[in-house]
Amino acid sequence: MTKPNKVQDYWNQNIDKWSDLYLELSHSHETLRAPRWLDFLYKKIIMPREARLMTERFRLTMTFIDAHIREGTVAVDVGCGTGIFTVEMLRRGARVKAVDFAQKSLDLTRSLVEKRLPERKNNVEYLLMDVSTQRLPDSDVVLAMGVTPYLQDIGPFYDNILPTTRIFYCLVLDPDHWANRIRRLLPLLNVRAVHWFPRSEIDAVLRRHNWQLIERRPFASGYLDLAQNQNR
Repeated sequence: MTKPNKVQDYWNQNIDKWSDLYLELSHSHETLRAPRWLDFLYKKIIMPREARLMTERFRLTMTFIDAHIREGTVAVDVGCGTGIFTVEMLRRGARVKAVDFAQKSLDLTRSLVEKRLPERKNNVEYLLMDVSTQRLPDSDVVLAMGVTPYLQDIGPFYDNILPTTRIFYCLVLDPDHWANRIRRLLPLLNVRAVHWFPRSEIDAVLRRHNWQLIERRPFASGYLDLAQNQNR
């Protein structure tokens, strides 16, 4: 592990608050990188819409889990956050590797597993890793929701995932979406310091690893990719 950086600091500070998004509660207490006036406006105007989008993202991810996770599946939850998807994959009989570069996320995930599914707690392995620099262990399925927006370079991240698994479900922000165009023009509005990656760049990485894009669904200011390894 490298020493904590600003992104790690952000998630250590906010990860427990982001759990509220998936639980459909108010998340107006998240700490943003913005002056007070912008923080106020963002939470009043933008965050209510974000909460609805997070609910939809949860629904779509659950649809993916229902389709691809079954008894005996080895699944990796990259950026496990508060452990919501780790729990759902365990519930369907998977053996899960919960991965995050923030220790607080792993602690929260462990706590949620022990609270919701104590009988399956031995089916989880907790890995403190930075996947942009460390290769994942082998698996059947990898899930990465809300991770790529906090990467500066997506190539190494994919390089450390694609050779290790068969199916990959990932959210990526699109630089051509109007919201991200505005963020580029007015960096002050990029209150979470997110990054975006063109579809052509993702497609090139997939081709290099001999992966097939199964589905690309536009979502919010980005897209959800479902891809499959042609070598397995």
